[in-house]
Amino acid sequence: MSAFNKSRRQKFLSEKDYVEEEDAYRYGIQLSYESLASDKPVGPGADSSLRWAIASKSLQLLLLNYTAGQPIEELKAQLPDLIERFDVYIQHEVSPRSKNPPENVADTLEITQLDAYVYVFWLLALSRLLGHPEFIPTVIGWVDKTHKYNRGRDGLFENVVQALTGTHVEAPRVVLHAVPYRPLASATVRTPEERPALVKEFVDGWYKGMKPTYWHGAHTDGLYFGYWCLEAALVTVLWDIDDSSYRDNLVYPKDLVDYARQQQAAARSADTPKPHISRKTGERCPHTGRWGVLESPGAFVQERMFREGDTFPDGIGRDGREGPVTWIVMGREDGGPTRVE
Repeated sequence: MSAFNKSRRQKFLSEKDYVEEEDAYRYGIQLSYESLASDKPVGPGADSSLRWAIASKSLQLLLLNYTAGQPIEELKAQLPDLIERFDVYIQHEVSPRSKNPPENVADTLEITQLDAYVYVFWLLALSRLLGHPEFIPTVIGWVDKTHKYNRGRDGLFENVVQALTGTHVEAPRVVLHAVPYRPLASATVRTPEERPALVKEFVDGWYKGMKPTYWHGAHTDGLYFGYWCLEAALVTVLWDIDDSSYRDNLVYPKDLVDYARQQQAAARSADTPKPHISRKTGERCPHTGRWGVLESPGAFVQERMFREGDTFPDGIGRDGREGPVTWIVMGREDGGPTRVE
């Protein structure tokens, strides 16, 4: 088996197809930039279509790279450019609700359309799973551009936004695209015990439910960039769901989930103060300095100087009685750390 086949994350992508598609995406993005910079006259809406091509092809390229097995850290580094390209498009977007809508209303992020709904969830998922939470308000801001038509209409979307930002917008228990999203929406409001089965139901039916999208079946026509149920990954991380029953499904991006959980655990560990260096009565003093017996956080019932090698004696405990205690270093003579490294 080739090195590429070992590292790829889905079996539909061959090394030959990956190289060709990656080149095609990069060439298409570059060509769109050149067309935007050209002085040649273009038809109405052409600039908007070019900006959309740059943004959407950039998203597809990132997903193609994930499918090909590119390391997560490299994908993380690609996300800022992707978000910026969507932001440039949105700044110039003509809403499909305007008097002069674009010819192709699919080139928008209004979530009443399935393709746009999926794109928004993918962008939110990538921002959260790749460790770029600073982009989440930006993505939500794009949706808010047509707030009247997008917000407060879809229960799943609002539940996810609330989990991401803490901001609540009231919405009925309705899903704009019930097929296939109803089980995932249910998972966000059911008990923790019910959630794994509901997400599994969603993951199992996800690809079939994506049939109306432009990329469904792309592995047969050369436009395939990967089939990834990023929405399930996002909900799994946000609601801390046990994914053991569905993590081996072909479309579930378990590497992204594992990365996000590792980063989350590391952040929690960094936020947790490390314990003080301490020794019990009868143990040897490891560092010369001032040591005390803790009465309450920040308050010591007694303090003493000990030299390195001294044996810690009994002390006065929190109950006011003398006996075996735990001595905690308050300050070291050598200026070293007072907490466990």
